[in-house]
Amino acid sequence: MSRHRARERALQTLFQLDINDLDQEQAVQYTQTVLTETLGERSINMKYFRELVSGVLDHITYIDSILNRYSQEWEVSRMPGVDRSILRVALYELLFQEDMPPAVVIDEAVSLCKTYGTERSYKFVNGVLSGILGDLSGLRERRLETL
Repeated sequence: MSRHRARERALQTLFQLDINDLDQEQAVQYTQTVLTETLGERSINMKYFRELVSGVLDHITYIDSILNRYSQEWEVSRMPGVDRSILRVALYELLFQEDMPPAVVIDEAVSLCKTYGTERSYKFVNGVLSGILGDLSGLRERRLETL
């Protein structure tokens, strides 16, 4: 079961939610249907995929407030949709998946940018996430206030 694939599919689902008028369950169901019936994909960790999507959406206000603070002159609403979705997944993992090494989260985000983003996306995403790392313990403590 691949967490990389789960992240990839979470990114795609969050992007779809961002640009289409779907609710969370419709988007998740659509992604699952496409993966299993159309693509025959079985290597995805569905539990982790669902956790990423619901986790990002449950904490999106806190996640976006942090991204607005650390993205230096780029409001979340003005970011390219793919970059925004990648950052949201990565920040959710950094804040709420404490067993996940931060270096792995950043490497995965950069990898997704190189596949789905523009030629400058990976530099932007890496810079934002690297800036957050210095304050990660404080941000994790403050997240408890949002629960």
